[in-house]
Amino acid sequence: MEKEKISVLVPVYNAEKYLEKCIESILNQTYKNIEVIIVNDGSYDKSYDIIEKLKNKDSKIIAIHTDNKGVSHARNVALDNAKGDFITFVDSDDFIDEDYLDLLYKTLKKEEASISTCNCKLIDEENNESIKNFGINKILVMNGEEATENLFYYRYMRHSTWGKLYKKELFDNLRYVENKNYEDLGLTYKTFLKSNKVVYIPSGKYNYLLRKGSLIHRKANELDIKTVLDYLDEILDYINQNHKNIKKSAEFLVASQSLNLWYKIPNKKEYKKYLEKATNNIKKYRKQILKDDKVNKKSKTLFYLSYLGRIPYKILIKIKKKVQKN
Repeated sequence: MEKEKISVLVPVYNAEKYLEKCIESILNQTYKNIEVIIVNDGSYDKSYDIIEKLKNKDSKIIAIHTDNKGVSHARNVALDNAKGDFITFVDSDDFIDEDYLDLLYKTLKKEEASISTCNCKLIDEENNESIKNFGINKILVMNGEEATENLFYYRYMRHSTWGKLYKKELFDNLRYVENKNYEDLGLTYKTFLKSNKVVYIPSGKYNYLLRKGSLIHRKANELDIKTVLDYLDEILDYINQNHKNIKKSAEFLVASQSLNLWYKIPNKKEYKKYLEKATNNIKKYRKQILKDDKVNKKSKTLFYLSYLGRIPYKILIKIKKKVQKN
């Protein structure tokens, strides 16, 4: 058996439909020295019974049941109880290929990195499968700043907690902010910047389920909008103070996330300050983004379209989405 243990952390909330498939995919890994920490975040469906049944079948599973306090709290509880040398997160509605951990671990060790990350397959509820083509078909090894720059420019990297293998020590003095969504936006970059090396693997070994009711598909509410804008301010302040040579990438992140919010923010009085904040972020960095060679053509096109104004921009985005669906 492999000497170093991997802690696989699974936060669960009302996941009865997907949970067994998720956990079975973890237990069937070719890398065997694992512990599986399942934190049930106050589910009111059959998740509790499923977890207990699975726990009784396999000693690798550690089950923790808590009151409903959100996914960040569940992840933090799992981190506090992890005994492995490495950490990885799997969302309870997703699943992983059987060689997922083996590939991430061996690549990380070979490159003497602190984090390894791979591409993912996107699977809808009709089981249609797709994989994002980042235009790179080789393993990339980067230092922490290079990886963070790529993360901010949306090259190869995702802000998501899942799809990565971390040295456990990276989470020393780092925990997810609780009672807020988009918690990975506020923490992933910090783990990258603590890393000596981050290695990217183009293979899609993580299977991400596109659910209609999930966070990425629902309408933005006031708390979510405020949370994202607050995280963007925090990220920019952190980079300006500690990593100025990747400042442009952080400014791109701020502007592009603001542009994403721009057409989602409702035309209501209580949202006015958020709309003004997003608009100011776009206008402040738009010109430099259009001159930045590291920004892809798709992103530049969206920023060009933003010159038309918010209402025409919203209409064009809606048309684009309808065309893509058809």
